[in-house]
Amino acid sequence: MRTRSSTKATKIPLTNERLVAQKQLVMADLAGVISLDDTIFARPLYHDLASESSIDSFLKKSRSYSVTRRRWKLPRNYTKLLDSDFYTPVCNLVSSILKHFWQDATAQGTRQVVNTHATDIQHSEVDPPAHCSRPSIVIKAKGPSFQLPLPKAGENPAKFGFSNIASCIEVRMEGDELPVDEQLARVTIYARQLFIHQPNRRFVRVLALTGHHLRLFHFDRSGAQYTPLLDIHDDPHVFVRLVLGLSSPNESDIGLDTSIRWLIIHGRKAGGALMTRGVDNSETLYPLLRLKPFFSRSHICGRSTTCWSVLDNETDEELLVKSSWKLEDSTSEHVYLQEAVGTAGVVQMVSCEPDRGRTGDLRGFGNTVPAGFQNRVDTRVVIKCYGQPVREFTSPKQLLCALRDAIAGHMALVKKGTLHRDVSTQNIVLGKSGAEPGNRGVLIDFDMATHYRVDDTNPPADWRIGSRLYQSAMVLSSGDAPYPLPHSHLDDIESFFYVLTDIIHTYDQGGILRSLGSEIKLWNMYDGRRLGLLKRAFLIEQPLPKSISSRWPKAIMDVFYAFRDFLRPIARQKMILCDEEPEERAEELKALMLSADDHYNFVIRLFDEGIAALEMAEAEEVDAARSGLSPPPPATPTLRPQTPRTPLKRSSEEYPDSQPALKRPKTPRPARIRRDLCSPPDLRNR
Repeated sequence: MRTRSSTKATKIPLTNERLVAQKQLVMADLAGVISLDDTIFARPLYHDLASESSIDSFLKKSRSYSVTRRRWKLPRNYTKLLDSDFYTPVCNLVSSILKHFWQDATAQGTRQVVNTHATDIQHSEVDPPAHCSRPSIVIKAKGPSFQLPLPKAGENPAKFGFSNIASCIEVRMEGDELPVDEQLARVTIYARQLFIHQPNRRFVRVLALTGHHLRLFHFDRSGAQYTPLLDIHDDPHVFVRLVLGLSSPNESDIGLDTSIRWLIIHGRKAGGALMTRGVDNSETLYPLLRLKPFFSRSHICGRSTTCWSVLDNETDEELLVKSSWKLEDSTSEHVYLQEAVGTAGVVQMVSCEPDRGRTGDLRGFGNTVPAGFQNRVDTRVVIKCYGQPVREFTSPKQLLCALRDAIAGHMALVKKGTLHRDVSTQNIVLGKSGAEPGNRGVLIDFDMATHYRVDDTNPPADWRIGSRLYQSAMVLSSGDAPYPLPHSHLDDIESFFYVLTDIIHTYDQGGILRSLGSEIKLWNMYDGRRLGLLKRAFLIEQPLPKSISSRWPKAIMDVFYAFRDFLRPIARQKMILCDEEPEERAEELKALMLSADDHYNFVIRLFDEGIAALEMAEAEEVDAARSGLSPPPPATPTLRPQTPRTPLKRSSEEYPDSQPALKRPKTPRPARIRRDLCSPPDLRNR
């Protein structure tokens, strides 16, 4: 199979503003495009749907094909067109193929050819409201994966939309065909909408057709590929099979994942179920609790993470099914989840399907994969359900408890050899209502995780891994550092600090969203080295503005300032080490990494202090209410505690066995700092 890979930006001819905007959107998303130099991909496709003899029989009977001339009865040029309409002859031809081979489907209306070249088909709500498109011809479909479009308020229901289209055919008259880059841009628009509206899509195939040739476009989570032009008159069997494949009543043929099926009532989805592997690796059917995934991506390329909420009929427990397409050479999330089974503060896996198919197989590559192609593997995990993301907290105590337990879970994972690398407000969730200490906050999403040892050599940090807003200063600067350090537990601990920082700047103590703090606004504006410098400056800054600190109780601010004081010298030391050659810094870096237990224990105790202080304040309020006295006024947050306070006593049985009883440790210090960094340069002058 000969191929040409292309990742260059496609030049999009200006036609109208809306179409240009749509093409720019999809082509920016489409990372890798492969131009096939032969028809090896197209010819064997759908060979099981119709034999040579059955197609020969159809061609002999068909009014759309001339056996003597060995060509389809399509206008050859504009002078042969009736009323300048090339769409109707093509529609009739495609319809005749469906009626002959899919008699039941066409008779029952489950597959229908529709001329849509003059019909606006509305795009998803994730796109601008004005966005719509006009495929030349569509295969309208009924079945367990399709539904009528949801009508807009005050409008009559549409008969078709991208939610009930099996595939699209783009038609141009011979001599009026578009350049291949323009063809690609247009059909990518349709493919993206099919992926969005049909969340169980595995791939999309689109035909571009003229009176003489066809080109097949294939889209999956690795990107796109397209065939060279294929003569439909010289190869009528290939043409018929491709039409049959794009309209097949078997939903897996047209690219749908049939392990997810819906009950359709009056044209709309009314219920559904998902089949996957259960605890004992047997097939298990879970009813869907929501008709749509509660999380999905709108991109064609990439992991395409999709999360479904399902019900375990045996336990009556809500579970989460997460599907994603990982890179072939990356470690699957299920590996880390398996190692985390039984660990408090970490999401718990129920079962997994680590290899449900590969994009290379969808393209017929077999063992020969083109250079530059990134093969992706369809994976699925079933995990326990928890609460909302941590930013949905409703009290200061709930916030501290959630962060504390997630940090403790992170510590336990590091001891088992796993580093998360993507700590963020989205990846820390609140525990279930009434959760015991240890599970009041849970760390989720191990897509970016890696195996890690504090006493061993680990690969250098990669600034592309993680959520920018929460990345450590060192990770952000790693792209420019002479000798970047490995991404370590200290970088993830720093990410927990930025989670707390983001929440303090963005919400009040009741979880009410406030105007975004100026610091966070700056962090959202920059990336890489500049954001790293901003965060280094933040670690040595003066106290937070009173407009922010006054929204929070003293206990929260004490934790914040003590956490920052803890990180400041460590961040300084790490940046110094980034300038030194690995051999020179080896011993110092090793000593810093081997202090991991001290680092975690100190930070966890900061949160324990804060939780205890909040509980004491709550108890004082209750006592005051019972005695009829006014509670003491809330203490003003300290601007910057010089030394962490001694934690209040609490029972050691309150936390999991893996967590040592509370006992005041000495403040851990960096292993050795030989020189001070100068203050970060004036950010206004950069």
